[in-house]
Amino acid sequence: MERRYFPGLRGEEFQHPLDKKALKNLMRVKGFDLLTKKVIEWGLERVVRLKLLSSGLKVTERQCPTIYRVFMDCCEILDVQPPELFIESGGPNAYTTGYTRPAVVLTTGLVNMLDEEELYFVIGHELGHVKCGHVLYMMMAQHIGQIMEWIGQVTLGAGKLVGKGVELALLEWSRKAELSADRAGLLAVQDSEVALSAFMKLIVPAKRIWPEVSKEELLRQAEEFEEVSRSDILMRLYRIYYGLGMTHPWIVLRAREAVNWVSSPEYSSIFSRGVSRAVSYTHLR
Repeated sequence: MERRYFPGLRGEEFQHPLDKKALKNLMRVKGFDLLTKKVIEWGLERVVRLKLLSSGLKVTERQCPTIYRVFMDCCEILDVQPPELFIESGGPNAYTTGYTRPAVVLTTGLVNMLDEEELYFVIGHELGHVKCGHVLYMMMAQHIGQIMEWIGQVTLGAGKLVGKGVELALLEWSRKAELSADRAGLLAVQDSEVALSAFMKLIVPAKRIWPEVSKEELLRQAEEFEEVSRSDILMRLYRIYYGLGMTHPWIVLRAREAVNWVSSPEYSSIFSRGVSRAVSYTHLR
């Protein structure tokens, strides 16, 4: 399959409506502007980058060139100015951090688990956060516990009371922002079956059972989850309660949402104007 490239792509074109709505709500929360200002003043970005430089592997054209090639190809597909790329030790995960110097981070567990096509989806997902302008707020969501501790210390505990409302709103937005990033991953990989395969491996990172996992059954499970979690008021309350502290939505729902978007007019409109790599390269020059 010849991959398509999207010069001039804007984040707003694939940004999920729930992401946009949650971001507006977040901006209205009392104390959020102060929290953002303090995170910038305290230099959290520099602390995170220092940690990556000390214990992660910076990927370049001379360091892990195979992964770097996939990364740069995803940047070209989505028309993203390349951020830094790191690999760090840990279980299957990926995240984007920073804001003036954004960085995409892949863990060794993820790299060991995914094949090259699945990496297109995950790397495209992370670049989607960069494309949509999520990066500062994503970094805040990732470190919200530590930030709340800092706020509590400098305000003698008073800031924690205001901070809890900001924390819940930030995590609510973070979960919705992941839906936009999944769409960027789909535009990068351009195969919903590969995206489902990546989701499946994240749910069950056990190689011996992958050949026996049915993607169709996974989507049916998502429907069953929706049905059970909304079946009565108790289940609806449990769904809200267990989701409050999460930075990501439940994976089965992400998988269903991603597959549905591939069949949407928005996806078709973006995909139909994709160009070959040669045309995209000419555009970049």
